[in-house]
Amino acid sequence: MKKYLVFTTLLLSSFSNVFSCGYSPYGEDIRYSLFLPDYFKYTDFMAFNYNTQLFGFDYEYQNQYESNVEDWYNFTQKKVPVEDINECLNTLKLTDITSNSQNKFLQYLYKNKLNNVIQYLIIAKQCEDVNNFDYDDPWERGETKRVAITPFFNKLQQLIDKEKSNYLKRKYAFLTIRTAYYNGNRNLINTLFEEHFAQGKKDYLYYWALYFNAFQNENASVDIANIMAYSPEKKYAAYYYFHDQFNLENALANAKSNQEIANIYAYASVQRIEPNLDYLKNIYQNSNQSRILDFLLLREINKIEDWIYTPYYTNYLPSIEFSAYWWNENQDIVYSTEKLRERSEKDRMYAKQVLDFVNSVDYSKIKDISLWKAAQIQLLFMTKDYQACLSKIDVFEKQYSDEKVFAQIEKIKALCIISNQEIGKAIIKEEAKPIILKYLNDERFLFSLGRELEFRNNLPDAIALIAHGNQKVDNYYGDYYTNSVEWQGNRLKNSGNLKYFYEYFDYLDFVYSANEMQIVINKLNTKIDDNFSKTIYSQLLKDKNYLTDLLGTKYIRENRLAEAERTFKSLGIKYWNENYNAWERDNYNDYYTFDQNPFYDLKYTESFIPNREKFVVTKLSVTQHLIKYLKMANNPKTKNRDYYYFLVANCYLSMTQYGNSWMMRRYSTTSNYYENDDYQSFVDEIEYRNGNLAQKYYHLAFENAKTTKFKALCLRMEDYAKDNVMSDYPKLKSAYPDFFEDLSSCDNLEDYFKARR
Repeated sequence: MKKYLVFTTLLLSSFSNVFSCGYSPYGEDIRYSLFLPDYFKYTDFMAFNYNTQLFGFDYEYQNQYESNVEDWYNFTQKKVPVEDINECLNTLKLTDITSNSQNKFLQYLYKNKLNNVIQYLIIAKQCEDVNNFDYDDPWERGETKRVAITPFFNKLQQLIDKEKSNYLKRKYAFLTIRTAYYNGNRNLINTLFEEHFAQGKKDYLYYWALYFNAFQNENASVDIANIMAYSPEKKYAAYYYFHDQFNLENALANAKSNQEIANIYAYASVQRIEPNLDYLKNIYQNSNQSRILDFLLLREINKIEDWIYTPYYTNYLPSIEFSAYWWNENQDIVYSTEKLRERSEKDRMYAKQVLDFVNSVDYSKIKDISLWKAAQIQLLFMTKDYQACLSKIDVFEKQYSDEKVFAQIEKIKALCIISNQEIGKAIIKEEAKPIILKYLNDERFLFSLGRELEFRNNLPDAIALIAHGNQKVDNYYGDYYTNSVEWQGNRLKNSGNLKYFYEYFDYLDFVYSANEMQIVINKLNTKIDDNFSKTIYSQLLKDKNYLTDLLGTKYIRENRLAEAERTFKSLGIKYWNENYNAWERDNYNDYYTFDQNPFYDLKYTESFIPNREKFVVTKLSVTQHLIKYLKMANNPKTKNRDYYYFLVANCYLSMTQYGNSWMMRRYSTTSNYYENDDYQSFVDEIEYRNGNLAQKYYHLAFENAKTTKFKALCLRMEDYAKDNVMSDYPKLKSAYPDFFEDLSSCDNLEDYFKARR
């Protein structure tokens, strides 16, 4: 029982992957990326990572604590744990600021009698309360709790004027600016900014104040670009609140330095979804040691990955579409696989342009050299310069040992080794094997390798890698999009919504012919005894019987009965006893039942044919009897040829979507159907839907019939096989109108069958 439940999960998994108008993968489900942002230290730019959401609040500062916490940490000469400072500033309430506090920052202040700092903290907490008053309406009655704000501002101004420490004076000024913003006193903001920040040092507090001042400035484009460049805490807000009014030309006209020009182009780049190489070049030309340039190069690589890898590996359009840069075509067009390949190749041309830029820079002017060299390797792989890519990897491996970056480079190395081979001659080379074994839990990596081998006609190794990646146990780590894979079969010229896959078995089932499937089975029947092969083939070897079953089913679809019998027979009787008994599957309804004899029993029809030869119904036994009955029917010396042709026709009818033995052809009754032959589907889709073979053999039964009544029954069944309609039998009505009424229902079928002789 336990073994069969595994079989059911595998073979019937396509029940969950039905073709429908419902769910279809999109966005991050299909976006392909190998050069992951989390390999690099740009978490403070996380909100601007290239992804299908484009915006999000999931970002972190480069440091664990914000600049204000670090500032106070340095104020205490690092004598107070930074955790306590953070707690005091961001967690404690006004009433918590006492000499009895257990907070070490407050203990430090009280111990050293820093009363002016303690007073500042009290005022800061009061400002927090004041800034929240507009939202203090828990019963939603429109009754906002207000304070006399003007006296409060007067008090803040007095504290600024009275404070002798410039350190605290600036902090008071910022508190006042922030309070003025949240309480609608916008005119005060600019006055305070000009007096206390405009001419001072440009530290974090300057940019925090500049952020609030930008709301009062109609020409703030340069300011907000600088805020993004220099303020980790405000970069996201600076973009979110100001990007709609940002004007690149106006900002450039007001720039006062090359660095500001670079910052302006950086601001314009962070959410640009079209190619951004021109802006990258401008940033590089105007700014040395630009950290945001490094991030934007990383982002550009992720964009190119989407444009190249998503269609190349998954047969989906890139996850983010923009106004046609390479394409002047209707975006609603469904692209064929050939067109998708052409698109990838054109985007590889853009990758070459980016590579030329990366090769041209002076690395002494680059802040994060390892990122640029890793990007160079990625771009060489994208542009299919495999030999140069491998040479650069050899140098990189000797220079850099960062674990995450190194892991990415190793994966590119394996992909290069596999890809740098001729079609028809590709194998998994020895130097790639240790890398593959090291990253067996990375489904996206294994899928990429598998596809590269598949494109080079090494189907067994390709499917082995894809299947191993499909294993779900202990397979998830990191973000979903970085690992799991969903993909489509090849898209033909006129294909509509195609079947998507996330299980290798469904892919083999839908896409490959019996001859191609035979190649995989032949490999599984060889001696696989080295450790590497046993590892990557572990899933296929585990599923060998089910895959052999699939091969036999494909032969049935192609009506190659002898090959189907041979394949099914190789599985042995035990397999069929265990896997095709409804009770063993814990399924008792008709949907799953495979215990009706397709030769003698027709779905939704009361039995009218005596069962002369009873046998346990399995794919093997049905195939064997179909061969047997066909041989007898086709033999001119057989006395009852019409009878055997009729049984054969019954079997082929039962193997259609309307029959009781659809399991002979499918692992689910639901599948794609396209009336136009140009559309992709199962090789026997027309037969499965229309029952052409059933019609053929009912007609041969008619031609060999000896009595009029049996001839009428044969035509009636031929009509039924064609249209599956109980009441409309055109051939019967035309040839035997006198029998039409009798045969319009199932009540008289037995009488007409008995009239055969």
